[in-house]
Amino acid sequence: MMFTYYLRKTLRDKAYIFWSLAFPILLMTCFSVTFMGPAKGEVDFNPVETTMIRTDSGDSAFAEEFESVLLNLADAEAVKNSNMGYDHAVIKLLEVGSQEEAEKKILDKDLQVLFLVNGEKETIDVKVGDGTNMTTLMVARSISESFRRNYTIMKDAAISAPDRIGAVMESLSESISVMKPKSTYLGDNENSANVYLWYFYSTIVMGMFFNVTAGIHTVFDIQGDLSGYGMRTSVSPMKKWKILLSAFLARYVVACAITFFSVTVMNRFFDVPLGDRLPQIILFVLIGNLFAMSLGSFFGLFAKGDENQRDNKATALIMISVFLSGEMIVNLPGLLEKYCPIVNRINPATIMNFAFFRLVHYPTLHSFWMNMIKISLATVVFLTISILKLRREKYAAL
Repeated sequence: MMFTYYLRKTLRDKAYIFWSLAFPILLMTCFSVTFMGPAKGEVDFNPVETTMIRTDSGDSAFAEEFESVLLNLADAEAVKNSNMGYDHAVIKLLEVGSQEEAEKKILDKDLQVLFLVNGEKETIDVKVGDGTNMTTLMVARSISESFRRNYTIMKDAAISAPDRIGAVMESLSESISVMKPKSTYLGDNENSANVYLWYFYSTIVMGMFFNVTAGIHTVFDIQGDLSGYGMRTSVSPMKKWKILLSAFLARYVVACAITFFSVTVMNRFFDVPLGDRLPQIILFVLIGNLFAMSLGSFFGLFAKGDENQRDNKATALIMISVFLSGEMIVNLPGLLEKYCPIVNRINPATIMNFAFFRLVHYPTLHSFWMNMIKISLATVVFLTISILKLRREKYAAL
């Protein structure tokens, strides 16, 4: 009876349902629109309107080879016959008289990318407009970076194996990598995993962390000095531990159901891989939500203010934790690991994100289990302290 009451009460909490369910799915929708091409590794786009301006005064092999690369990328047949995997030209090469004219065309949106090539210094500056989308920017950067890398290989070949320089030069244009999935080393055995998927896994973790507010609400339902309902509960003939267990379990069931639904949407609708470790994923969801609610109970007992104030404080802490875990800036955990690694060690959102990411993409589960042990120990500590404090509380006035 009490379980059903708390279950209905939780489902009627519109703010909780929005932040735990609707907001993560809306955020994943935004990520899908922005990143899902690169995330899947299957990016298609219209040829990017491009031009090249030389900023040096003389002839140079560097500039001539880069111009040759651009001509090949603008040739649909050459691209089709290459190993890039596209059936159309990558760029549309336009002739522009000067740098000033090209920059004006960019401002007028008649041109998308300007390559400023200095053959003497062997540099390529890339200029794009303020409203350039990510696909265009990735095309421009991948062209210039791939060329510089391959040109260095060509120079080294000219020094170490002059007899092979002809073959290397012929393959230079064909080896340009355009719009390949951006990857980063995050796995064991030198495995690479697509960095864009981090945003989706991090969003699932963020949704679980919003269950901190469910833990706070559970505390307010029990403490007599905090709410009218808590006052009635404290004088109820029903044993207090049964009421506490019903309130906690009802919210925990809803929290887990929401997370499983979000994970299913992420996998089925947004086509984000989950691997083949279903039992471990279920365990991850169960422990993650239990941790969030135990943290909320702990926070609800020791933070100051009424229920709304504590909810707001908890939400602020959640957002800071999620931000530091790389929800908005995927490279942030890497920077923190380099300059302040203690943040990654103690930030629960980062620990959970790495656990989820490693569960899906790592060939071994050692790192996943280590992260789960950290979260489980923290859960036990928060629950123990919360239960002991609730049992010992005495109410001054009811």
